[in-house]
Amino acid sequence: MSPIADTGLYHYLQQQKHPGLKGQITQLALKKGQQLYGTDKRYTDIYEIVSGAVKLGGISAKGEEYIYEVLTPGEFFGNLALLDDTFSEFCKALSPVKLRAYDLSFFKHLVTHDPVVSEWFFGKIVYRWNKTESLLGYIRAYEPRERIQLLYNSMGRPVLIAPNREVPLNRLLTNKDIADLTSTTRQLVADTLK
Repeated sequence: MSPIADTGLYHYLQQQKHPGLKGQITQLALKKGQQLYGTDKRYTDIYEIVSGAVKLGGISAKGEEYIYEVLTPGEFFGNLALLDDTFSEFCKALSPVKLRAYDLSFFKHLVTHDPVVSEWFFGKIVYRWNKTESLLGYIRAYEPRERIQLLYNSMGRPVLIAPNREVPLNRLLTNKDIADLTSTTRQLVADTLK
């Protein structure tokens, strides 16, 4: 098993006594509902969730918010500049959140120059692909009520939101969030989960 998988990237870098570590990583805290960045922000750092959960989403052609991803401790996101100009997203806290913001140049250097970090990072990318493909699979393979129930159950795992405080992830989601993630409606989610 990777030493990063055991302790996390930040602690791995501390153990390796990586030079300049303190100047390249910033600790952030968000309150529940607070936005980290909006759809107008093109350049972001790379963010690591230490505790809590965030949702990523966009704005529809009708000007309405929707979400497509929920991230929890240990997951990474950000750096929208790598994508083309047609992509934009927002990030909002589903709970109180603690994050680490990694400077983009620093993070790129780590991934391209440290084989242990490279191996770990590719695993993280594959994990995120799998999450997205599984969500799309639910939408394609199951009827609406089944996919709502499957998603709700799969997000029943506890998430650390503060020291010594865990909450089931599905309790942090609104009916609208679940509807967005399952390609259904709020009303159907409410009817299914009552």
